[in-house]
Amino acid sequence: MSPRHRHLIQFGAAALLAMSLLGVFALVAWSDQPRVRYASLKCIYREIYNYKGPVDVVVVGTSRTKWGVSPQTVSTEYSNGKQPPFVVLNLARSWRGTQQMFQEIKDVEKERGITQAIVVEYSREGDVVATSQRYYDYYVDHAALVPVEEFKSDPEVKPREPAYLKARDVMDLFQERLDYALDRALSGKADKNVTIPVDQRPEGYSDGCTGKDRPLKTAANEEWLKKVTPKGGTWADRPPGAWPIGRINNDAQRETMLEMVQWAKDHGLRIYFTLMPRLGDPEPSQAYLDKFQQTFGQPLLFPPKDVLAQLYDGGYSDPNHLHEPGREIYSQWLGTQLR
Repeated sequence: MSPRHRHLIQFGAAALLAMSLLGVFALVAWSDQPRVRYASLKCIYREIYNYKGPVDVVVVGTSRTKWGVSPQTVSTEYSNGKQPPFVVLNLARSWRGTQQMFQEIKDVEKERGITQAIVVEYSREGDVVATSQRYYDYYVDHAALVPVEEFKSDPEVKPREPAYLKARDVMDLFQERLDYALDRALSGKADKNVTIPVDQRPEGYSDGCTGKDRPLKTAANEEWLKKVTPKGGTWADRPPGAWPIGRINNDAQRETMLEMVQWAKDHGLRIYFTLMPRLGDPEPSQAYLDKFQQTFGQPLLFPPKDVLAQLYDGGYSDPNHLHEPGREIYSQWLGTQLR
């Protein structure tokens, strides 16, 4: 092969490599658009980006909060007769993922503004899901839903992990992001986040993404209560609850919550952490509540026994989720806690 041909091949290969890299960078940059990031959470996208006006209270959490908090009822109780009433937005969705919840809050603040408070569901440590494939509290679509810029701070929420594992996780996030970006570019999933005309809904409207209630599972609820209730007693006879705080595979949740506390302070907002009760759960012990406050510098909200009694009397669709009767009771109580 002549030197001239060799140089042409080398030049062509370099040009192809450069074009490929530019294409990858362009694809990832395109995927950073909110309509693309939120392709799998279309309702949340619409609540943040298609409606206008500041939000007074933003609520984030798992499916327990999604079906457990009525933003309209919280607004009514929190407003306590104030006109116009406070705007409450419930952006909870299924599964854990505190980092992604925090991103929702930051997106609301940037796009619409938050004036009063944020409410964050706390998932207690030690649950089985904490040791599943969502290790370290990643939301299932985390790599697609947060801006690429956030990847650089991922190692900071894992202070006890070896450096090579932190590096592995960051590389995994980039690989997953590229996969998501390519899929959404080819499938058109992001194009379904169409803009809703502003005049379809006035400013100052409390809303969320609860949707239709989950199926009522009466037999499952009865079986669950039998399982967790002391023999010959009731749920009220259970000893106060105490769960671990400090496990390594919950570092990301704790570190992100501490970051949330500082972020709220920096933005002049109040922050509330809630522990959503499962059917038949006892009240947390005082020692547990004290340790939570020592860890995060904020109290943990949990309904008192008189509210729990109402919730456990037909308020659940299944052992983990409230439905309309329980949602109203819980939301009325929560609204009073924000005053």
